[in-house]
Amino acid sequence: MPHLLLIEDNQHIQRIFRERLQREGFQVTTADDGEQGLQRARELRPDIILLDIMLPKMDGLEVLKHLREDAALASIPVFILSNRSTSNDIQRARTLGARRFFAKGTSALHDVMWHIRHECDYRKVLVCAPHAEAAAPIVGALEHPRVLCSVVTVFADAIGTASRGSPDVVVLDARPPAAANACTALQQLKSSAATKSLPVIALGDSEPATQRADALVGSAHIDTDLRPIVMKLLGLEQTETAPLASVPG
Repeated sequence: MPHLLLIEDNQHIQRIFRERLQREGFQVTTADDGEQGLQRARELRPDIILLDIMLPKMDGLEVLKHLREDAALASIPVFILSNRSTSNDIQRARTLGARRFFAKGTSALHDVMWHIRHECDYRKVLVCAPHAEAAAPIVGALEHPRVLCSVVTVFADAIGTASRGSPDVVVLDARPPAAANACTALQQLKSSAATKSLPVIALGDSEPATQRADALVGSAHIDTDLRPIVMKLLGLEQTETAPLASVPG
């Protein structure tokens, strides 16, 4: 799970972004001022930093300057999110090596997430399960430094979430007692123009109920077969074991 450090002093914005980033599949650590953010970057070595400019104790551009001067931190991708977005601020941030500058109030949350994901070359898996406890082992099986696992626990929301979030793969928990709801979600995903090309991996033992899935992983083989199938679809790992098991349709 990629680790993101969010350096933001506004508690309301910090909460909104932390919750959204966590839903996207990031492990999120927060810092309330520039000095604390720099300290946590040095202690934790996060995979990404999302940084405000107007911060107490040390402004964000100064934080960015210190990050770039530290050989251990210089390669961490840094994205700026700030209300202060003059041409001078944007130019200085770019000169200091910021990947992208997002202006608060005009940058939509989903655009910020999309750019972070694509510029850092992350893959996204949407996990549809009846509850968080059912999703946890699925997410655990797909742990990878370049994979974000976003979870939806209401099957009726799967089509909307997939349309908005543009995942690379969908993993659908079709085991009882959620089989009927999962089957309906699968039909919707494969019927919508926005999502019909998405690979969908179904978890369960009933082929008729999951015949439109691209692959089926049996309930007894989730720990061994799910990861290689998904990683191969994501182009992250090549394996000769657990090949794609096409579901007849």
